[in-house]
Amino acid sequence: MNAEQNEMKDKIQALEKEIQSLKQGLASDVKDTISSQQEPAKIVIEHLSIENVNIDHADLSNNFGNLGIKDLKGQLYIGTTYDKLKPPATIEKELSSPSHPTQKPASTHPSPTIKVTTRKRS
Repeated sequence: MNAEQNEMKDKIQALEKEIQSLKQGLASDVKDTISSQQEPAKIVIEHLSIENVNIDHADLSNNFGNLGIKDLKGQLYIGTTYDKLKPPATIEKELSSPSHPTQKPASTHPSPTIKVTTRKRS
């Protein structure tokens, strides 16, 4: 019986050594796999040419109804404009006051002369 027990102990020791070597080999394989996964290959695109673009749906809705306008200033010129005209208040003042040929306008920029003639309807 002693011989059988010694033989069994030898087999157990051999199996334990084999298990240890397998564990070490597996651990080194896992480390290699992890290190290779940490450095993925990089792709660099230097030039990209697009020949055709297909758009299935474009949302062109606007929400101008939600906007509020607090102040609206400026001028709208429709047609040909030769020079900036005087503001309407200035023109009304000139028309309401009597003309003096000796008086020169105070503006530094010459403006077009406006002549207004009125006729009674008959």
